[in-house]
Amino acid sequence: MKTPSDFLWRLIKSLSRTEKLFFTRNFNSSSFQQQRLYLKLFNAISAQKKYNEAELLKKFQPALNKKNIAFQKNYLQKQVCESLIFYEYQRNEEYEIIRLRLLIRLYRRKGLLDEALLLWKKAIQLARKAESFALSSLLKAEFEKMLLISGSHTSYGELLKLFSENAITYEDYAALITLRDIYAEIILIKRNAHFEISESDQQKIIALLEKVDSYTNAYISPSFWYRHYFFMCRISLLYLLNKSPLALKELKSLHQEWMANPKFIRLHGEHYLEVLYMINYCGIQCGDFEFVSMAYTDKSNQLLNDSILTINFEAYRFLALSRIFNKTANYQAVKHLLNTSKNKIAEWEPFLNMDINRTLQMSSGISFFVLEDYDHALSFIKGAVTYITAGIRKELFSVGQMLLLLITYSMNNEKLFEAQYRTTYGFFYKRKKHAFEKAVMECLRRTFYMTDNKEKIKEYQKAIAIINQNSDDIFQRNIFTIFNFFGWLESKVQRISYRRYVEQKVKKEKLQYN
Repeated sequence: MKTPSDFLWRLIKSLSRTEKLFFTRNFNSSSFQQQRLYLKLFNAISAQKKYNEAELLKKFQPALNKKNIAFQKNYLQKQVCESLIFYEYQRNEEYEIIRLRLLIRLYRRKGLLDEALLLWKKAIQLARKAESFALSSLLKAEFEKMLLISGSHTSYGELLKLFSENAITYEDYAALITLRDIYAEIILIKRNAHFEISESDQQKIIALLEKVDSYTNAYISPSFWYRHYFFMCRISLLYLLNKSPLALKELKSLHQEWMANPKFIRLHGEHYLEVLYMINYCGIQCGDFEFVSMAYTDKSNQLLNDSILTINFEAYRFLALSRIFNKTANYQAVKHLLNTSKNKIAEWEPFLNMDINRTLQMSSGISFFVLEDYDHALSFIKGAVTYITAGIRKELFSVGQMLLLLITYSMNNEKLFEAQYRTTYGFFYKRKKHAFEKAVMECLRRTFYMTDNKEKIKEYQKAIAIINQNSDDIFQRNIFTIFNFFGWLESKVQRISYRRYVEQKVKKEKLQYN
């Protein structure tokens, strides 16, 4: 028997309180029985913690039955979607431009050309102000049709002026489109391998950077989006080439651009979140914790009023704060952050992409490991490893396998360790291991059954020596920004907890800095 679809339930559950109120107030006037039923169905589905179609059939029988439930659900889905579209019209400038364009077409077809032209003037100004270039192009198509049959009293000079006043030149618009396409390509490269970049990808990145650098007009362009795509392309490519300080410098400029144009945060929050995402990675890698904290606590972030964007922002902020607290050895703050966000991570999961979900699981697992809460650490790192999809962030899978080995080693559970060692060995069997991965695995395998601490320390020191010999390995350096395997081995040599090792290291660095 086919399992009933829970899409409608997920759709209704995604609605904000305001959206639900808007729906019930504006779609409640009809007296038709089927429409009264769909409103009852809406309230019943909204109240369900998990979709249960059998419960709905039982509650509303005989009006609702197996024969008509598909129709009722489909009707309700259409009404909810219509409500959402209507709701967005009232708060989104671009939706208003679309509405005006449809009205212009209607007036033109009715022969109301003067009225159509008045609306067109309003719409084109809104489109240019919002830098909605695609909508501007569609409006120009409507303008052309009006010219062909126009009886308007507007002068030719005024019409030409209105038509020709573009926000940017056609050449710059073509450059913007090209940069947008390049950025899409960069995202795919970045998701394929954050750190472990193949030689062919390396050459591609260098070639793309040269191409991006040729669009120097972006520095002086009046177009916000031209500047945004130019900077995001450069920032991402510089980051992939391990030039984070240069990338961070440009990120600061781009962040100021967004702060100076807050309307775009409200209208295009997804692009703004990507800027914050890069601030997290570049800023923390460069040690500029103050800038990262400032970016994530800025009042402009409140303009992300869409529920999905808000959830994504909360997840990004968790990742940023977690990294800062761990890097600064503020473990009380780490513990508090985990306690307040542990359950939220599961709630966020359906609304986040795979990359963010995996990173959340990985970050939480590492934090629990440092706090020596091994059960939670094991659970979260396993959660991260389950997000295995070909071609996306491959380096995190190997980090996950190494961390699972460290956790089971630290739990001192022979059965768990042996099972995990076989799994980790099998993972790396068909994959080329880096020197540090091989060294750590062999060290853990040998020392797990040792009872003589002096012999253990010798094995830890052997692994440390191999890591030092490969200190120029960029992949190794980057992986240690996720978790410091070298530091963990050092803590074992010193016979202190890894947490204590980091606290001492941070304290020493502060004294040297002062």
